[in-house]
Amino acid sequence: MYKTVALLTDFGSKDHYVGVVKGRILQELEKKGWSNFADLQFIDLCHEIPPQDIKKAAFMLFFSYQYFPQGTIFLCIVDPGVGTERKALVLKTDKYFFVGPDNGIFSLIYQKEPKLIPYEIEVNKVLRPPYSQTFHGRDLFAPVVSWLLTGESLEHFSRRISLESLIKLEFKPPEKTEKGLKLSVWYVDRFGNLITNLHQDLARQVGKAFKILVGGREIPMVKTYAEAKKGEIVGLFGSEGLLEIAVNQGSAEEVLGMPEIEIILEKKES
Repeated sequence: MYKTVALLTDFGSKDHYVGVVKGRILQELEKKGWSNFADLQFIDLCHEIPPQDIKKAAFMLFFSYQYFPQGTIFLCIVDPGVGTERKALVLKTDKYFFVGPDNGIFSLIYQKEPKLIPYEIEVNKVLRPPYSQTFHGRDLFAPVVSWLLTGESLEHFSRRISLESLIKLEFKPPEKTEKGLKLSVWYVDRFGNLITNLHQDLARQVGKAFKILVGGREIPMVKTYAEAKKGEIVGLFGSEGLLEIAVNQGSAEEVLGMPEIEIILEKKES
């Protein structure tokens, strides 16, 4: 049976950092006598998170992890606080492990996984000299991943802590107004689509007939990008069920600006 490690970082692809983290995991496995590396697969979820953009990483992880096989270990390294007193975490759910810093990167996972059990990595039990205070991906998190792969007891290198003690980023829901909802942009993808905090289920609660106002102007709702004319600004519910503001064959971010643009959902008058 394959063992899977999914990596999510802001390391990019131009430097050696991603390769070194994978290499260190394999090196630690080799020390433990694991020679059949064909049973292990690395999946590069994304390494192009903008530097230090914890919120974008949290969003991307949340909308990805549920599509991975049971037993996957998610190694998430967007860590501007590396080398400080911030906690290093292992999170255990019914199906997955998550490894990374306590800086809010797992905020949405906490909401989705109520039975999650958090552990704080006891750094002095993992770090071995010489080690770097600026590359915990290699020297702290990689060895922990290798131990999880070999079935090492969590109590060997970590201690259980409370969920309440962990850092959580705020992902605001739509704000209620007299006529409907005021929306926020949670995420901008590489196509320039503005992905908002409005889920289609909440939109249905407003009513079957509603309109989307962007910068005070109503835009058409479509089901696919191709329904719009080239360059037309439209709204649609994307693959995650969230309202996206898009420009067909263009970038809504460039055309509209973000986050200054105001996005409103209003119930249509009957």
